[in-house]
Amino acid sequence: MPPAPELGEPIPVLPAEVASPRSAEFELVCDIWSTDARMAREHAWQAATIAELARRRSVERDAASGDRGAAGPDTRAARPAALADVADDFVSELAVIRRCSETEASRLAAESILLTTKLAPTWSELYAGRLTVRKARILLDLLGDASDGVAAEVQARVLPRAEDCPPSRLADRARYHLYRLDAAAKERRRREAERKADVHVERTADGLGRLIIEGPVPAVHAARDAADRYARWMRADGDDRPIGVLRSTAALDLILRPWDTRRPPVTAHLVIHAALPALRGDAPDGAQPAELDGQLVSAAQCRALLASLGMLRLGPPPPGGSIRIAIDDPVTGETLAVATRAELRRGAGTGRQVRRRTGRAAATGDGPGLHSPPARPGYRPSAAQCRLTTTRDRHCRMPGCRRRAGRCDIDHVRAHGAGGQTACWNLCCLCRRHHRIKTFAPGWSFTRLTDGRLVVRTPSGVTRSTRPPGWYHEPEPDPPWLDDVAPPDPLRG
Repeated sequence: MPPAPELGEPIPVLPAEVASPRSAEFELVCDIWSTDARMAREHAWQAATIAELARRRSVERDAASGDRGAAGPDTRAARPAALADVADDFVSELAVIRRCSETEASRLAAESILLTTKLAPTWSELYAGRLTVRKARILLDLLGDASDGVAAEVQARVLPRAEDCPPSRLADRARYHLYRLDAAAKERRRREAERKADVHVERTADGLGRLIIEGPVPAVHAARDAADRYARWMRADGDDRPIGVLRSTAALDLILRPWDTRRPPVTAHLVIHAALPALRGDAPDGAQPAELDGQLVSAAQCRALLASLGMLRLGPPPPGGSIRIAIDDPVTGETLAVATRAELRRGAGTGRQVRRRTGRAAATGDGPGLHSPPARPGYRPSAAQCRLTTTRDRHCRMPGCRRRAGRCDIDHVRAHGAGGQTACWNLCCLCRRHHRIKTFAPGWSFTRLTDGRLVVRTPSGVTRSTRPPGWYHEPEPDPPWLDDVAPPDPLRG
């Protein structure tokens, strides 16, 4: 086989005299088989190493956190049963190690523990290359909550012929033997799925998303049928949009009920990060995209939304709506101040003199300007500090976490009682879960550098860093050990 290409190099193409003979084609087929076997073996080896690290993070480590550092009821309810004996912060540590989401890390950790304990025969077939990763996950899904005896019996019956069995057929065989050996398994799995039902949002195309509502199958089909009926009534009334668009519109209207005037009106509170030239009406088509509440949108979409909300006019914003303007350093991208339109006018010195003939404000040029909120002696940040911190960070600063800033705590990177000031340079957004880990979990270290980065070190010694979105200057070099990093300059901010 040819050597693997370097990053950015074109993929090599086998010459015709090598790829065309029947024997050479069979060699390619063998390479495909061997690749599948190597991938299965590597997955099994990864599961063994993750399970070993999880065993070293026993649940006894959580005892040092006390009641305040314990996980909340929602976190405990969503935790897989396979992780019951593992410390609560292990999933976060694994997510930082692998640079993945905590949802993926939780699933991988649970799979690894099950494969090396209850499903050890499946792990052996996976390591031998006779079972693909997809087939192993089918057995994990069906046998993960079964008793050890039932899981062992089902594996003994399905694994001997699993190598030559398609995945769908393997799932049917495993489900058949499971329900014969454990009559209550199907009902137990249904109740467990209902207990974890939720509503999720997924991003699809630019500017669109998918609302996923989990529930009992009869209720889900009834809801879909109701949306279809309303859509067909809309079509009968002359709406010629595609039927799928009509279903989507009807379903959203059924939830939001825009005709119900008894409820408070929907208000718009937006945080926009955009280059000012991109918001002008004569901006070119290739203008710099804007960020709207954490989502990238085109400059044209941003202008259209602001115009629909009345935010581009000179008068006051519409009732119930608000807009914050982030003032960023043009060189580093650092967020220096956050202001409303009224605060921006006062800071620039406009609106103090009124021309009687035109009724427009005239600039005086003697405004106080805009500044970062000053440090304060108390523990609780001021409202201005919270506003700048949430606007600057936009989401949880833990590597890989994207929980919105509105759902996060404002945390002192250096503890307030240990010399950390209540100043914007020492504040960051952390969701409640990662706030608990930083404060109570042993072995973790969080350090803020002077270039705005938050450096996180796991108990296993892995170091990752995050920077507030939009900061694009060259960072400081990564510290070899966090214990050697000097604290930020207290005069900063």
